[in-house]
Amino acid sequence: MANKAFGFTHDELKLLLVAVRQMRRTFEKPRKTDESLEAYATLYDALFEKLLDMAGPLPESVEEKL
Repeated sequence: MANKAFGFTHDELKLLLVAVRQMRRTFEKPRKTDESLEAYATLYDALFEKLLDMAGPLPESVEEKL
């Protein structure tokens, strides 16, 4: 199913969620000790939430992994 507003398929949105989730994990530890990374980490957090909203309801098994 394609998201007509943005042209992404549901699978593409899931791939983007996985990529952004990985970046959030990359920033998780360093952001605790380096305040200069907080702005970037916050951007990835916000992007993740937007993509999650665009993807719509996800199956519980996927939601737990995210």
